[in-house]
Amino acid sequence: MPEPTARRATVITSLNLKGGVGKTHACWLIAGVCQEQNRKCLVLDLDKQGNISTSLLPNFDAGVGTDAFFNPAIDPDLSTLIRKTTFSCLDVIPGSFALEHYNLTDPAQWKSSGLVLSLVDPLREASALYDYILLDCPADISLITYAALCASDFLLVPLEAAQWGALGTQHVLKTYEHVRQQYNVDLQLLGFVVSRFKRRRKYQTTYLKQLREHFGEDAFETFIPDLSTFEQAVTDRIPVNLHSPRSHASHVAREFFAEIERRAERLRTVRDVRRLGCVREPVGAVA
Repeated sequence: MPEPTARRATVITSLNLKGGVGKTHACWLIAGVCQEQNRKCLVLDLDKQGNISTSLLPNFDAGVGTDAFFNPAIDPDLSTLIRKTTFSCLDVIPGSFALEHYNLTDPAQWKSSGLVLSLVDPLREASALYDYILLDCPADISLITYAALCASDFLLVPLEAAQWGALGTQHVLKTYEHVRQQYNVDLQLLGFVVSRFKRRRKYQTTYLKQLREHFGEDAFETFIPDLSTFEQAVTDRIPVNLHSPRSHASHVAREFFAEIERRAERLRTVRDVRRLGCVREPVGAVA
């Protein structure tokens, strides 16, 4: 396990209710730029399919991973759960089908258990060791996704520029607001990023414009195109900006990461100003 430093990680949950819209790919791109820029990054794979785990871990075997956080019989130890990758700055806590047991979609099944806060303390501990912590979620609203949002600074919503692209985002936003009100007042919406964009398809260009108009400032300026370079990098299990550093795909990854940093900084400033605005002078204070 890395030695503690003065870091305070930026914790991002990648979530949408629709599968195949780029949730895992967004985490993959962020992690790759972290490696390129010598930023320490921890990825929590909260999806039972374990796609990002198999992409980053050679000879991957599931074993105990993120499911340990939700098992009341286990007192999870980060030092035993974190797996080193072949990349010096990237670590993973893998996911597996063991997560299915805890993928509870009925709040009545888990609200009284306190499991919704399962990730808060572990990620607070890990936050001193990393610059970024990424939570790759399954495509549903469940105990696992609630727990991710409760422990995160930001919510990132990848989606496609298609007629159904915004479907499911309303439910995600309702969940986001509920978590803010009940569990994590500091959670902020990082934004909506269009992924798998096919510029040659006119209807996607039209929907991209409509989505940006619909979401306004919450829509990323950067969009992630559908490029074969991305697919080849994933196949070879090498982040694209390390796999093909001079490619357009690598440029997109860096632009995406830069916009994430700009947005996160702006949102932190807004949050801090709001906090200061809530501070009142004590009674009898001298002007």
